[in-house]
Amino acid sequence: MNIFTKRILTAAGIVAIAAFFGSCAKETSVNTVNTSKEFFDAWMSVNHPGISPTGLGVYITEDIPGTGAALTDDDIVLFAEYTITDLEGSITSTTQESLAKQLGTYSLANYYGTDILINDRGYTETGVLEMVKGMKVGGKRTAIIPSWLYTIADYDTEEKYIKANGGSNAICTVSLKGKTTDIEKWEIDTLRRYVALHMDGVDSTKFGYYSKTLVEPTDTATFSSDTSFYINYTGRLLNGKVFDTTIEDTAKVYGIYSSDKTYGPMYVTMAPEYANITISASSAETGNTTIDGFAFCLSRMHPMEKVRCAFYSTLGYGMNGEGSSIPKFAPLVFEVEAVASPEEDLL
Repeated sequence: MNIFTKRILTAAGIVAIAAFFGSCAKETSVNTVNTSKEFFDAWMSVNHPGISPTGLGVYITEDIPGTGAALTDDDIVLFAEYTITDLEGSITSTTQESLAKQLGTYSLANYYGTDILINDRGYTETGVLEMVKGMKVGGKRTAIIPSWLYTIADYDTEEKYIKANGGSNAICTVSLKGKTTDIEKWEIDTLRRYVALHMDGVDSTKFGYYSKTLVEPTDTATFSSDTSFYINYTGRLLNGKVFDTTIEDTAKVYGIYSSDKTYGPMYVTMAPEYANITISASSAETGNTTIDGFAFCLSRMHPMEKVRCAFYSTLGYGMNGEGSSIPKFAPLVFEVEAVASPEEDLL
């Protein structure tokens, strides 16, 4: 996780997102298109003869109905778990921790569980959106998606998708866990439940931001805008999963230790505007700005204080998430402690 990478993206300001399952559109020659379709049609005739496609050309092979609310066009975000295989049955991607362990691809540093699907062809593969049409929350569906639909594009006919042929053939199994027409409200409601359980129900001091003092400071005055100090921190998801820390023992306990990383207190340089606060490995290095929620937390700290701050994804990594450890639209929790200078510890 790169805490120095600032991303401020909201549901209302969606401007860019990676494909739901990592594919991207590309142009191909007519011969390649014809060959791809001929191969897919031949594979279907051998492996799934008699199955009729949906209107756009996806083949649903299993459909376990859900008992919850049905999807509508107004649902901006869908919450889902999935497993993706190629036509040979080799798993290429999964959100299931148990399956990742069986495959030998499991990592404590990775996030597993419910992922987010944007209900728009501009951000999610057309074939995936086609296969989940009509599903209800709690349902599970498996579908075979031809390569020309396993891509992010918005055409009105299957023929246009076939001509573009932008992806790879895939077999997708999707379990629908939930949906929402308002992702911001969903995040705030989720944060409030967390704060009630883990932060004594403190009030928000900034929209989407909560903070609680864990260790009282030695001074009632906050750090001024022209000062600097050192901190240790640990970042978590709301489920408690640690994704980043400056503390070596904590990194080892939670399975995210890296020999390439130097652990120890970080150097904070304050600024008149909290968004301009910088962090570096030492006072000798040029600092970098950080995500807004973390910077706002630093702007309100006192000498030798330890705080827990929690904030929604607009102040964090937004709809992109961060790497494989922070999912899309994830509220974050940081425990931050102002500490003595490392040089002082050596005296």
